[in-house]
Amino acid sequence: MPAPGRVLRAVFLVACFSLLPVRSSAATEALEVWAAARDAILDRVAPSSFDSRSLAGLSSMPSKGTIVTLSRAGKTRACQGSLHPEAATQRDETVRVARAVAAGDPRHPVLRPSEIPHLLLRVSLVRSIESIPAPNGLNPSRDGLWLRGGEGGEKNAIILPGEAKTASYMANEALRRAGIRAGETVEWFRLDLDWHEAPLFPTTSHSGGQ
Repeated sequence: MPAPGRVLRAVFLVACFSLLPVRSSAATEALEVWAAARDAILDRVAPSSFDSRSLAGLSSMPSKGTIVTLSRAGKTRACQGSLHPEAATQRDETVRVARAVAAGDPRHPVLRPSEIPHLLLRVSLVRSIESIPAPNGLNPSRDGLWLRGGEGGEKNAIILPGEAKTASYMANEALRRAGIRAGETVEWFRLDLDWHEAPLFPTTSHSGGQ
């Protein structure tokens, strides 16, 4: 018969392992894409040692809509991407979007190497897009919002999870970003996203999705 101390230790170890977080395959994919996007951005903004090994696992992965966002002190510094992928593999789509962000967002000044230590990188992968009649039922911490409007749907805006505290703010901010005027046609879409966010020189990180 095992000693009581050994039994208690075994029970304690089992309990500890049961509390460890289990990373889903979707979260793992978001983390892998994040690492590849980070390397591509650093290689473009501050050329040094681009490690192509971060792209290896993405070479055979079908591409998804990918959005890459850089922020500084809570404000967007650069953002590029598409809800519908343009490249065949996730490797090529990640590099394409990340380099576009590094090359410059037309709405913001060109990135400088001196900014790198202060930037937060977020990569969002589109899992699905669902047409909805209105955004009032969305969960701002979990759901993304895509607005398409104007003549021919030429006006667009995307609100990512965590960018708003209420569904009402999501809707109003999307209308503002898209420049929708009174009387213009608007379509609403719920975005189901997997995402990973961390500093370019990471100390902590956070993943999300469903």
